[in-house]
Amino acid sequence: MAYFNHAYTKMFLGTGPTRNLASTGAAQSTTNPYSNGGFITTPNVPTSVLANLPLNGGAVPHTGYFMFVNPNTWLSVDPTLTSYDCCPLILASSSVLQNDKIGPFHGGYQETNKSKMINPKYVQKAYWVKPCFPTQAVVSIGNTPQTNNGILSLDPASLVAGTTYTNGTICTVTGGTGSGAVVQVTTAGPPGPVIAVTLIQAGVGYTVGDTLTITCGTGDATIDVLTVAPATNPENFQGGTTAANCCFTFLCGETYYLRVDVKGSPALRALNHNAYQTVDAYTGCCTGPTPTPVDSTLVFIEWAKRIVINNYLKPFVLPVVFDQTGTAWYAPGTTNDPITNAVVTSAQWWDAYVSPGYILNACGGMRLFGAFVETKFGNCTFQVTDFFEKEPVKIYASMVDYTGDPCVFEGICVYNDCLGLQGMGFGEQVVRDLIKAESYLTNFFANNDLRIREITQGYDMTNAINRNALYSRYFILHSVPRWNNPTSTFDNDRYMNEIIIAEPTFTTPSSVAAGNSALNTFLTNWLGSCANCVPFESFDCTQCITDIPLN
Repeated sequence: MAYFNHAYTKMFLGTGPTRNLASTGAAQSTTNPYSNGGFITTPNVPTSVLANLPLNGGAVPHTGYFMFVNPNTWLSVDPTLTSYDCCPLILASSSVLQNDKIGPFHGGYQETNKSKMINPKYVQKAYWVKPCFPTQAVVSIGNTPQTNNGILSLDPASLVAGTTYTNGTICTVTGGTGSGAVVQVTTAGPPGPVIAVTLIQAGVGYTVGDTLTITCGTGDATIDVLTVAPATNPENFQGGTTAANCCFTFLCGETYYLRVDVKGSPALRALNHNAYQTVDAYTGCCTGPTPTPVDSTLVFIEWAKRIVINNYLKPFVLPVVFDQTGTAWYAPGTTNDPITNAVVTSAQWWDAYVSPGYILNACGGMRLFGAFVETKFGNCTFQVTDFFEKEPVKIYASMVDYTGDPCVFEGICVYNDCLGLQGMGFGEQVVRDLIKAESYLTNFFANNDLRIREITQGYDMTNAINRNALYSRYFILHSVPRWNNPTSTFDNDRYMNEIIIAEPTFTTPSSVAAGNSALNTFLTNWLGSCANCVPFESFDCTQCITDIPLN
């Protein structure tokens, strides 16, 4: 290890359930330790106890427990005391294997997994990497709530409750400088006055301070606009387009072409190349000799229709059209909005759209939602040909002329509402890392023979991790200085200790990764008390409002 530029990695599972008086049925002791999640919080517990910690008095040991051990006594330290701060400790965890022996000869498989002695003074990095939900790519083309002052938030302090509203009703609003906003009301009783308002659809053209009247009840409940979407970030426009051409005027008698490119691993694996198609929309004959503006919503609906029937695009892109008032229109058959998950009825399908004709200074638009399909085998063999997909697609669009050239004339604006971002902390990745870590311990995982896998307890490795869940990861990178006696040189071996923490509450994009609160406090105090020691850090990830729930 001293001769390579990487650190030797060991994995410690901290996925065990919380042990307390309620779960164990017995008082805390060194043979019945308590834990916060998988982190043992009872002091003076021998490492041998980790091999057999059943929950609720059951006979089957649970894996996923770990503790920090005093190297002088080989007993767990009290993580709530400061007397161990800045002291060298050893990290120990229970084995993932349920049986100590395989056959009559080979034994010791339930021996605890231990780190080298960790001296805080030689810790080079200690950090918590929080899990991230994957984020789909979302692109706005033309005038959408994201490119034209859609409402971002409402002011709860300005709410006028009204008198009679039905709880949970989704309502349109009137008033203000914009149009198309939709809200959902929460009432004090069924029915009753409004006590809270949730924004469902942002609309277009609103101004901060606009007073909105909620139209689905009596007594006229009102609420003010608190914030609106900014004038858009110039860096998010594709191909040099700007907000100035988001309201594009389409003329009669013309055919308009939109090129859509889908890039990324899903497209490459499906087609052996990136997906790219040009879809067209004809605006109809003119009624006179001079071309006149038409309802731009019709152009976007035609583009959207061609996208959803295109064999190259439909697996990766879902279009939603916005009319001249900012109202959303969906593909026939759609049952839920891709962002809010609100119920969509057939009256909101674009086949039901009735054009009011061209409205001066009003424009339609479209949002393209990139697909994220987690591709994996339900019970994979973990051979090299097995695969699970983590990458969302990326979407690029541009309006082109009939030859496919986007530069001949001024095109419509294309705006990245949200870039596709890959998720982190997948159980699928954790279980593969666990298999590798156990192989370093010579607990090899049988890939080719399922019977050998069963005999050698390989299924204990895969069953220790929920492959459909998300996990936090804690890393402690440290070195062990030593003298090389034959050469009288000073050397450093580097070790990366990784602790896996289950995230049972991190199940929706709006939830917050909790990690392990007791471990967070312990690491902060243990390292923070040292002079010139590295601090304990945490790393979040960029999220968008379009986050995708796991299956």
